[in-house]
Amino acid sequence: MKQINIIVLVLLFFPFVSSAGDIGQANDVSGSVKGDMRLKLNDYVRLVVENNENILAQHHEYIISRENIRREQSVFEPEFVSSYQHGHDKKKLSQEDKRSQNPFGTIYESDKTTKDLNAVIQSNIPTGGNVKLGYTQNASKNWVYNEAMDYTSFLGIDITQPLLKNTGSVSSSKIRAAEKDSDVTFQTYRMKMIEVVFNALSTCWDYYGYREKLKIRHGSVEIAEKILEENRARIVLGKMADTEGLEAEAALAKRKSWESAAQQELISAMNNMRSFTSSADVDIELDIDFSEEITINDLSPDFDSSIQRAIESRPEYQSVLQRIEKEKILVSYAQNQRWPQLDLIGSYGLNGLGSSSSDSFGDAIEHDYSTWKVGLSLTIPLGGGQKSRSELETAKRRKQQALLELKSVEVQIANIIDTAIANVYSTRDQLSYNKKAKEIEGALLEVELERLNSGKSTSRVVLEKEEDLNYAREAELESFVNNRKAILALAVAEGSLLLDNGVEIKKNNLETVKEIDQ
Repeated sequence: MKQINIIVLVLLFFPFVSSAGDIGQANDVSGSVKGDMRLKLNDYVRLVVENNENILAQHHEYIISRENIRREQSVFEPEFVSSYQHGHDKKKLSQEDKRSQNPFGTIYESDKTTKDLNAVIQSNIPTGGNVKLGYTQNASKNWVYNEAMDYTSFLGIDITQPLLKNTGSVSSSKIRAAEKDSDVTFQTYRMKMIEVVFNALSTCWDYYGYREKLKIRHGSVEIAEKILEENRARIVLGKMADTEGLEAEAALAKRKSWESAAQQELISAMNNMRSFTSSADVDIELDIDFSEEITINDLSPDFDSSIQRAIESRPEYQSVLQRIEKEKILVSYAQNQRWPQLDLIGSYGLNGLGSSSSDSFGDAIEHDYSTWKVGLSLTIPLGGGQKSRSELETAKRRKQQALLELKSVEVQIANIIDTAIANVYSTRDQLSYNKKAKEIEGALLEVELERLNSGKSTSRVVLEKEEDLNYAREAELESFVNNRKAILALAVAEGSLLLDNGVEIKKNNLETVKEIDQ
């Protein structure tokens, strides 16, 4: 009897001696799950960032926004416009043409060959103006008179510069607005990354909790099996009633059921982790090495410090700031559009004439046969510019909307951070209380084992105490996981989750995107 009880004492008590310490100090050893693909937590996060389709889709959206900037910048791209026409015009002269062109009445038809060449380089300039540098050459020959072909050339420049409406930096308003839109898209990209990484990390900690729970329940099954074996041996010897054997058998069945449920939870968590990496290869078991992550963190968050980090990093806040800047640009543009259209127009050119193309061009360059003009063009809406007034009012309203949204986001961030900080401290307290409860349950089990060894208790009572200890151990494990999730939620509230996990992104490093095979 004494020998049997000593065996039970060793089997029951010593597995819990090592578990009586902090969870953070436990060795991170895989139990029944031995993954073919074992990653550190940071490596898993990088795998998620590189392969998750939701993140990649938002990456493409950001690249599209950068292309929108290039499209708007094309307004200043120079253009080359050229045309060439070779024509022949032969017709009878009307009576009026005969009197004006042929006073002697000996010519009855017109027969002309013409060649027209036009080449222009034109471009908008940052001051809001438009510049055209062009060359025109016309050649004609009247076959009726059998004259040589005449070539005329004109080389000149035309400038149109707005003085009121559309002048100055207003011409680049659409470019600057597109840049702000791109900044907003970048923050949306960061927001999606934070969302996916947070969910992936939360799933990892769920996986950790289910894995450790499976270890606890597997150990409990082994103990129940050993007790049942011992009870059956004692029943055969007539030293124990059959009812105690049935009780031990029921306890074993219950524990196997719990072990099976924990196994299913673990498989589900593993598949969820695999989904975040966009992998469906169920033949490869995915496992995470938490050895560097499970040390208890004495994080003591401060509200003011967290608020400051959120203002600097939280995507929603930065996004609204960029929207406000965009609306300021649009208000400035709308205010400019209320001015009358007053343009300074000027041109200067050189004329040339010759018997060949080169002679005509050389004559324009070498001699001062110039043509120039300068003037003003004024356009005033007679109705007072209803369209421009409406657009200005709309732009001002949108700016006010953005400012109100900023205030709303500030309030939301403050409340979210306050809740997140409170949750960190609350889950830490729960972890401490559950740890204390586990230690007490362990001590009670030790006492009951000593009573069993002295013949004052039964295996049923010992199993009940062991079950109570397992409940306490699982409660401590759950509160530990909840504390880790609370710390992650605080990092999300502060906007620092990507930085904390080494996957923060910079705009300058996102100009290319992985192409998807079609």
